[in-house]
Amino acid sequence: MRIVLGIRLLMIWQESMRTLVTMLLMCGAAAFGQELPDAPSFSSGNQARTADKVFWLTTGVYGASVAGDAITTSLWVGRTSTCPREGIAGGLRGAHPSSPRAGLMMGGEFVIATVASYELKKHNVHIGKLRLWELPFVARTYTHSHDTLNNLAACP
Repeated sequence: MRIVLGIRLLMIWQESMRTLVTMLLMCGAAAFGQELPDAPSFSSGNQARTADKVFWLTTGVYGASVAGDAITTSLWVGRTSTCPREGIAGGLRGAHPSSPRAGLMMGGEFVIATVASYELKKHNVHIGKLRLWELPFVARTYTHSHDTLNNLAACP
């Protein structure tokens, strides 16, 4: 009876997590459809905005990948026999991360990457045509998306 109840709860959590990740992605896309007004002190010259639509879009995609990885890691990694431990990218979270630890580590990583990207974009740092503000997002979005899909495929 307890096993059946546990399996049923895992199935409900899986559906809830999929719904949450889908909603995050859809809300991120909808939020970029509107232009934010300029600050009153912002001059209307030829200055480019640092936090433009592209910046917010990449931040939203990165945030969705981090949220998906945090949710799947905190729900399943180390708690089921089919998903015994975090993969190679465990790092500071450890092989069997607790839910608060996984969430806080990934949240901190999101904040650090966002601030670093904002500062790189604000100062227009680039190497040739490569804009360096995109690197923290691109590298970590791939990793978190891969970990999310891996957790969804192997763990529930």
